[in-house]
Amino acid sequence: MDMMKTVAIWGSTGVIGTTALKIAMNSGYRIVAIIGNKNHKLLIEQAKLAKPEYVGVADRQSYEIVKDTLSTGKIEVLTATEFENLAKLDVTCSVMAIAGHASLQPTFASIGHAQRLAIASKEAIISGGKLLQTVAKEKGTEIIPIDSEHNSILQCLLGENKTSIKELILTASGGAFADFDENELKNVTLQDALKHPNWQMGIKNTIDSATLFNKALELIEASYLFDINITKIKAIIHPNSIIHAMVKFMDNSYKSLMSFPDMKLPISYALNYPNRCECNLPELDFEQIYNLSFKKPKAWQRRNINVAYYAVQEKKVIAFNIANEVAVSKFITGKLQFAEIYKYVIEILAHSQAENVNSFEDIQAIIQSIKNRE
Repeated sequence: MDMMKTVAIWGSTGVIGTTALKIAMNSGYRIVAIIGNKNHKLLIEQAKLAKPEYVGVADRQSYEIVKDTLSTGKIEVLTATEFENLAKLDVTCSVMAIAGHASLQPTFASIGHAQRLAIASKEAIISGGKLLQTVAKEKGTEIIPIDSEHNSILQCLLGENKTSIKELILTASGGAFADFDENELKNVTLQDALKHPNWQMGIKNTIDSATLFNKALELIEASYLFDINITKIKAIIHPNSIIHAMVKFMDNSYKSLMSFPDMKLPISYALNYPNRCECNLPELDFEQIYNLSFKKPKAWQRRNINVAYYAVQEKKVIAFNIANEVAVSKFITGKLQFAEIYKYVIEILAHSQAENVNSFEDIQAIIQSIKNRE
């Protein structure tokens, strides 16, 4: 008799996390732990529904509210100082859906304890780099990406020989400003940037989509996940967001994955890999789609995407990752204009040293050195 699958969901109250919790429950997982931040109301609702053994709450004030509310039950409520213990729970799958570098510590801590790491936190993959991939392989933790592009590449490569790959192609919707020229970006607002045409995503990812830095970061992410030189990976604008990625092979044939733009699919596939499960994804009606269109990136979009190649060549990947995170935070709080995000990132990169990473502590030191410039 098979043992029940178990899961811990980091960032359970976010866009990815809420969907992951529903799919995990529908897929027969026992929910061992859910971890959130400030949305104590939703976290309490999730705890009552999923009945996990543990609930982690990063925000201190929210922690007190959640602890008081759940104190009569059998659920143990833990604060941020105890998160490393949560990460070291032995589970079938750990879903990492925390935005930004807050995901880095639990990601590394869960390696060797989670049989599978279903990860949506691209920041952890990118800053973790080759070290994360090596440690995961050594300790037997399988990494399955939740990002739709990388999840699609994974599916396209099943049964294929890696040596036959000629190119990986990631598609980009272009975000809220897909059709804007650079001079039109000067006066755009936060509300403008959050109007993504196709996807429901968290705030940071939506802004990254508007700058196209999400695609630059995803190029780096793909190079680490699939161990492919970044010069063999490119991005193309696909406003429909129906084709999520393509693999070009040595015989100039292509494989792509197509679906309605909804994160249910990659989340479900990551949780149930290598099997497929019903996840209530809307069907595509090709009689209504009429055509699938592609566009060459505008000059400013191409410039932003190309930062990926520069960051890899100069060994400043973590600096790029952190600088963008800080710049997005500044934009959200009104300290930077949208058009200044690129300038801020380039300035940080120009004054950063080439990175030499041999340990998790090395990564943390690089991150701190960049944050200390504030």
